[in-house]
Amino acid sequence: MPALTRSAPVPPPTGAPDDETTRRTEGPLRVLLVEPESEQSHQLVLSLSGHDVDITVCVDGAEALLRVGMVRPDTLLTNAAPPEVDLETLVRVTRRAMDIPILIGVGAGDSQRAMRALSAGATACVNRPYRIPELAALLRGSLPGSETAPSSAPGGPVALRSGDLELDALGHRLFVDGQPVNLALREFGIMDFLLRHSGRVVSREELWTEVWRKPLPPVNNTIAVHIRRLRHKLGDSEAQPRFIHTVRGIGYRLDTTSAR
Repeated sequence: MPALTRSAPVPPPTGAPDDETTRRTEGPLRVLLVEPESEQSHQLVLSLSGHDVDITVCVDGAEALLRVGMVRPDTLLTNAAPPEVDLETLVRVTRRAMDIPILIGVGAGDSQRAMRALSAGATACVNRPYRIPELAALLRGSLPGSETAPSSAPGGPVALRSGDLELDALGHRLFVDGQPVNLALREFGIMDFLLRHSGRVVSREELWTEVWRKPLPPVNNTIAVHIRRLRHKLGDSEAQPRFIHTVRGIGYRLDTTSAR
């Protein structure tokens, strides 16, 4: 099995004030949460209370834009469909007001909105419903002042490297031989899961449950279509696989040791 290592943290954006960077690494992490579902926000506040996180809850995008300047949060975390103000506007206006990480919670059906938000300036996507250890690590690791990337969360490190492949979860980027490859949201999710399980066979059911977050239908070729697109983008092929190997009747195996 090839070595899977954590890469260096993504460098902070240029132009950020020095005192802001210092402040971000000290004291509770101030998170502005956009969540219209009161039960979801309540559970999130309770679950993150032991992770040195101070959460201000907004029920819609309009309230979030009002509070951004008042609260001066370290990070904005929003679902992919905030009420009142659309996601792209929320991201753009927040980005103009503050140079902070903007994380998008995505679930089933949110792919297109998430991709537009990333294009508008969002920092990264995180699966929703949220997995608390992974979210806490991602919130901490997304800070420009962070000295190290998180590595103890079940979701694994923020940046993964195996052979000639490197995945940057915060920047939502994949590099092949050092060159960036543009991936759609589901493609990125597949590569993230394959890299975390590099060297072993991953079943179609595992992939579907992890990336699509619902049971695999009895007849469905969606995964095969996404794998075919991934191979094309990676310069791979089913006949002579460099990275993604098909295991007939089971699923797929990512093997970077056979890369040319």
